[in-house]
Amino acid sequence: MVSNAVSFDHLIMVDSIGVTGADGVISFPLNDSISVFMMGDSFLSPVVNHKRDVNSPMINNTFILINKNNNGHEALYSGTETNPDALLKPTYGNPKEYYWPGHGFEKNGTIHVFMSRFLHGDYDWGFQFSGTDYIRMRANDFKVISQEDFPFSNQNKVHYGHSMLNDGKHIYLYGAFTDRGISSLHVARATLSAGNHLEDFKFYNGKSWDTNPMTSTALPGVNQSVPEQFSVFKYKNKYVLILMARELGGGNIFSYVADSPIGPWKNEKLLYHTKEQNNVEDKVFTYNAMAHPQYITDDRLLVSYCVNSFDVSKIHEVDTDYYRPKFLWIPLNLILD
Repeated sequence: MVSNAVSFDHLIMVDSIGVTGADGVISFPLNDSISVFMMGDSFLSPVVNHKRDVNSPMINNTFILINKNNNGHEALYSGTETNPDALLKPTYGNPKEYYWPGHGFEKNGTIHVFMSRFLHGDYDWGFQFSGTDYIRMRANDFKVISQEDFPFSNQNKVHYGHSMLNDGKHIYLYGAFTDRGISSLHVARATLSAGNHLEDFKFYNGKSWDTNPMTSTALPGVNQSVPEQFSVFKYKNKYVLILMARELGGGNIFSYVADSPIGPWKNEKLLYHTKEQNNVEDKVFTYNAMAHPQYITDDRLLVSYCVNSFDVSKIHEVDTDYYRPKFLWIPLNLILD
């Protein structure tokens, strides 16, 4: 039976001295003792009785470090608590661009992350995707080593970098293809150079790996509309895909299983249906389910999903839980059987 992971609800979001509201919630293990949670738009202003100052500053990304004992929350950002700024910012191109997180991993003391560049403006939802950057950071202090444009960003209408899988010889980068209401799962792969840099990118074309990103094709078996954010991970000898279907107000979290990182994906399961979107009065909605496989325990997988409101004032003045992720324990037998 799926159950609430309430301890993680209160660990990832705190009422003071840390991130008090955010979305994203994309994690990877830094080492045996610490996990990194990459967050999107974040608030650091204190919360009292589920309320926050409506004029609280918002920054576009933060990292949260959670220790091995799951009892410590350390927020990483620039600036100060009262005058905060995003942890990472684009360093070239349009000065109005900002980052929302993709995914990452750590290897040999280096963190590799993909960050998506966006612009605010008169677009659908008030923002527009403009590109993706590949960033390397030192794992011991999060200092940026290199920051560069990912040259295959959105080619063939695929937004890569929202799920990364280190499978030994190759690093797999999954992305969502979107066009005219169709959204599907695509994948690229790369290798790590001797200098610990991703290189030799190839794209799966349905039969083989090709250097031309325009040949990428949808991975078979995924029947749901793929969202921007999702998770692919390996568990024992299986590959697992977790996603919340891209349908506004749907709230349906699904899983798929495959024998290889390119599919075919099978065994579709509806794991959970969120309830928060039933709050029509406060215009609450849910999105972007993510798996956190480093926390698998007692044959249960930790999964999060984001909560938000179309009325921004509600997440401050009515209930700050309207902009805090929720966590679930999902029995692995629901996914694998």
